[in-house]
Amino acid sequence: MTKPKKTASSAKAISGLAEECADLSHPVTPEQRHHYVEVAAYYIAERRGFEAGCRDDDWVRAELEIDRLLAEGRLNH
Repeated sequence: MTKPKKTASSAKAISGLAEECADLSHPVTPEQRHHYVEVAAYYIAERRGFEAGCRDDDWVRAELEIDRLLAEGRLNH
């Protein structure tokens, strides 16, 4: 299986989520986390060309990435 390539636009968009949240003085709500995961999953799907049958995998990968950013303090929590 070939590992999907990170495009500059998707990496920049996910990084932008971290920067957007860094200035917040309150924790990330479940709704905000869901939104961040949703956006990240979209860019993950975009990187692999929106092939059918991978939606759940994209979501799980996005959750892992957002949770990692939260744990590192790159997203306000």
